[in-house]
Amino acid sequence: MRSRLLIDRTRFGQAASATLFAVVALLAMEAASRLDDHWNHGAPLWGSYDFERLFTFDGRVVRGVPHAQYAKWSLNSVGMRGPEPAAAPGIPRAVVYGASESFGIYESDGKEFPRVMQERLRADTGLGQFEVLNAGVPGMRVGSGTEYIEWLGQRFQPRVVVIYPTPTHYIGVSRPLCGRPARAASSASDVKPSSRLLAKLTDRIKESLPRSLLTMARKGAIAWATRGTQALDRVPPSSLEAFKADLDCAVQAVRRIGATPVLVTHANRFAAPPAADEAMWLTGWRMQYPELREAGFIDLEQRANALVREVAQQADVELVDAASELTGRAELFADHAHFNDAGAQRMGNLLARRVAALLKP
Repeated sequence: MRSRLLIDRTRFGQAASATLFAVVALLAMEAASRLDDHWNHGAPLWGSYDFERLFTFDGRVVRGVPHAQYAKWSLNSVGMRGPEPAAAPGIPRAVVYGASESFGIYESDGKEFPRVMQERLRADTGLGQFEVLNAGVPGMRVGSGTEYIEWLGQRFQPRVVVIYPTPTHYIGVSRPLCGRPARAASSASDVKPSSRLLAKLTDRIKESLPRSLLTMARKGAIAWATRGTQALDRVPPSSLEAFKADLDCAVQAVRRIGATPVLVTHANRFAAPPAADEAMWLTGWRMQYPELREAGFIDLEQRANALVREVAQQADVELVDAASELTGRAELFADHAHFNDAGAQRMGNLLARRVAALLKP
């Protein structure tokens, strides 16, 4: 009996030692992850450190936090990505108003399309001091930031405002958002501390998994998220009606500040129908909106872009049909709709050609 108790105690001690070792090892790796973020990106050692720290909600609109930094992204003194705006009055300016596609997610620093657009405009127009301000805010719905447009007008008096809307932001929206407070982004103080080690491991696993396994894992996550519900085959007309109304509202907001609006159709990587080898990207897109079936995204893009063209014609607004030029060119995209360096270069050049014509005396 005594020998059995000794054996049990020995096994218990070994299990406790193994558990303690594992906990210490995990804590050490977590500390190493935080030190890595601190040394390379200036991240705080304690507390949250994520993309949301770049933005704040002032009760009406979401905007960038001046001088905020996260990983490769850093904002200037007015909370925008890009160089400091010139202090001299009367500098001719254009503003790009959009979401994450405009802000820039995957491009190399300085290669996002508003920066490309600026350099091309300076070369084409001879306006050496001409500025393009990147007012993109990830997650911004086109109708939610009209007060932001008015602030931009008061602060910078732009001559041109490029409006690049994201149709998928209207999935689940049934009425216009114009005039209503924007959806608040989480601030750093609102987010509970999380494991930076786990975030890094998740990224590495995604990068190393074969496409087929990653697609299978995503489909499993989608099935779990939609269990007990009926997924939509296409976005209902009410969502597209809200999208169109908000486009009109954004156009009117730009005109109120004395600028010329330029509407841009939304581009994505998929041909219609999508190629079989694009399943991973299409499933990844659905991961953000699991309630809509994959084919519904292509349908939504086509219907929404038709409305962008319609609004441009009805409101007598300049149109840049980026969808016709870039959609289906997978080599220009880093995921479903965000550009890589090559795509941002094409988009920036495309916009610069049209805006340059508007700036000529």
